[in-house]
Amino acid sequence: MIDDYKQAMELMDMMNEHIPIPARATKAFVFSMRDKGIKIPTSEDVHIDDVLYLGDVGGIGCALRLTQEQDTAIVASLTQLRVKSKHPLAKEIRAYQIARTRKLAQAGSTGKPYNITFKPRK
Repeated sequence: MIDDYKQAMELMDMMNEHIPIPARATKAFVFSMRDKGIKIPTSEDVHIDDVLYLGDVGGIGCALRLTQEQDTAIVASLTQLRVKSKHPLAKEIRAYQIARTRKLAQAGSTGKPYNITFKPRK
């Protein structure tokens, strides 16, 4: 297992108490989304509006709100976001990101974000 499930759930509970959480998307995530035609600003904060657990594949997933992309739902792994160091949960979030990234590297992951696209039913 990549994540300690109990610790991930505890972090998600703490994050839910602080939503919306401003964050910046990593360059790798920004570029992967551009390939899908979605432009995420690198110089502006995105806002984490909800968190969900995506299992070992995605870890803690964050539903993002972008001001210019109101009709597009975006979910990013927490490892693809950077929370400001002054945020009350910055240390806990960064510790989760470091531990998850380390375990993914040991498992042979490339570290690149996965692109999963969902199309709404008509």
